[in-house]
Amino acid sequence: MRRAFAALLLAGFGLAAALAQAPPPLPEPKKTDLKTKAGTFPMDVTAEFLGMANKKTIVRIRLAAPELSRGAAGKGISRFQGELRGAILQNGELADVFKYPVAGDLATDKVFTYSFLRAVAPGSWRFEMALGPVGGPDFGKAALDLLVPELGTPFRPDMAPAEAGTLPSAEAVVLAAPADEPRSPAAEPKLRIRPPSREAPVGLLRLEADVEPPIVKVEFYLGDKKIVSRTRPPYSVEIDLGEVPREQTLRAVGYDDTGQVIDEDAWAVNAGSARLAVRVLARPETSEGKVYVKVAVQSISGGVAKKIELYLDSRKIREWSSPPCDAVIPYADYARAAMLRATAVSEDGKEANDIKMLRGPSMTVESVRVDVVQLHVAAMDKDAHFVRGLGKESFSIKEDGRPQTMTGFEVAENLPLTIGLVVDSSGSMEKSMPYVHDSGGALFKNLIRARDQGFVIEFREQAKFLQELTADSEALQRAARDTRAGGATALYDAIVLGLYQFRTQIGRKALIVITDGADNFSHVEYPTLLRYARSAGAPIYFIGLGIPITDFGSRKAIKEIASESGGEVFMLKNAKGIGEITTRIEEELRSQYILAFRSDSQKPPGEYRAVAVTIDKPGLVARTVRGYIP
Repeated sequence: MRRAFAALLLAGFGLAAALAQAPPPLPEPKKTDLKTKAGTFPMDVTAEFLGMANKKTIVRIRLAAPELSRGAAGKGISRFQGELRGAILQNGELADVFKYPVAGDLATDKVFTYSFLRAVAPGSWRFEMALGPVGGPDFGKAALDLLVPELGTPFRPDMAPAEAGTLPSAEAVVLAAPADEPRSPAAEPKLRIRPPSREAPVGLLRLEADVEPPIVKVEFYLGDKKIVSRTRPPYSVEIDLGEVPREQTLRAVGYDDTGQVIDEDAWAVNAGSARLAVRVLARPETSEGKVYVKVAVQSISGGVAKKIELYLDSRKIREWSSPPCDAVIPYADYARAAMLRATAVSEDGKEANDIKMLRGPSMTVESVRVDVVQLHVAAMDKDAHFVRGLGKESFSIKEDGRPQTMTGFEVAENLPLTIGLVVDSSGSMEKSMPYVHDSGGALFKNLIRARDQGFVIEFREQAKFLQELTADSEALQRAARDTRAGGATALYDAIVLGLYQFRTQIGRKALIVITDGADNFSHVEYPTLLRYARSAGAPIYFIGLGIPITDFGSRKAIKEIASESGGEVFMLKNAKGIGEITTRIEEELRSQYILAFRSDSQKPPGEYRAVAVTIDKPGLVARTVRGYIP
């Protein structure tokens, strides 16, 4: 019995977190041995070097012990659950340690692989690995010597997809934000930002603009902050993206020798998993009574724009089938409008958007800037009712205790909404599923309106899409009713992947997570998830089903994530009350205010900044993020 149990644990080396066979072609596997109490078994190890992130090489290591896997399955052992533990050493010195959950089904006719990702500096390394039950003794050990090269390609999450569904792995998302190699749109008449030879999500990035006469000077802006001015070739700029990946916009403005603006272009940095990025550039000329508008369209990973549209409020101004996209708007119309919006639709039907809010001194709430912060705020009375109808003057903002000047204000209903539903489909959720189906379907039916979008993710040992990002309310309702229970709980991984979907979205964002227990199968650790949530800019609402009051760890974790993100936690004894909770979340999302301020912080990027919002009306309190990581 003892030997059979050991064989069951060791069989886990034949399993992937995704339980899928490695797709060809792969590098030639190395041979090593898995030493166990039951004997020594040959093991194949394949190392793939995927790309660079933060000066480290992202390595995917795949392990397979075919003889052990087939032998265990042949003896009737059909299921394994345990963990892989390891250490990474250089010259005998410990450099890193890791631990990953391993679980899945075994079959005699298949050999599954187990794969994991690590960020390792170029050089010679030794990987020492052991397998055993969760928190128990080692039952098998193996070692591998590896020479890790430095690569010339930035790492992107789509280089390491989860082996089931279309989501990237959560490991890939937190190791590096997307840094697709962009391809240039059609050539612009006078000024065009050249695609970088190498784009990175963080650190230094160099970009150069190609110009034609009569342009003699180019100014570069990151968001609204001027970086540098060039008066002779090369018209280039080197920008510091900081240590935390985030979406930003670089803008180049070209002038002739009289100082008149001739042309401009924009480049989206860290545009997420999108295949297109779009930026709307408006240049008012009050003396002419006109506003010159340019829509800059950027191809990512070969994405092609089939349709580009420009709207002033809800009125369509122009439509193009391909760049260049230029328009002229009467200044009087522009001055009366609240919103300027550009939309590009790719060949697969997905949209990229950019919105400029035209009210207030900042002219925009939605511009992404290096020093402008956007807050989603709910105003509540003493009875926890949401309060609408407040004005900008009612709110005050402090960052790290210092008063901040508000530069943008808008009510939530004027901005598009992207809402994600993340559902725990582990085995213990089986009895709750009918209530989850009804409330999830009603949520999307009631919330999704024109310009809104949503997605549905379910998770067990892995997260997967039931519905990718779409504006189709009926498709979202069907997906919400399609969740099925069974398996373990990779809660943290699922939250990271849900937040990842918001990276390229404009407007309001919210993630709703329905779960009944503690995380027991994620590759992403809690501190990493908390940091990611603080930088994602989306409130997270948890609906906890039957989580015991004695489960202090789970309750503390989800409460902290919700509070830090500006969301809320709802604890229910059973699933019957889910409908009331989702209705309350709907009400909050409709009642929010969007505040923007230009931070005066001297802290470097990547450091946490505390935020507090107050309301000058007696009895009212504001709920928003506790702080953020820029």
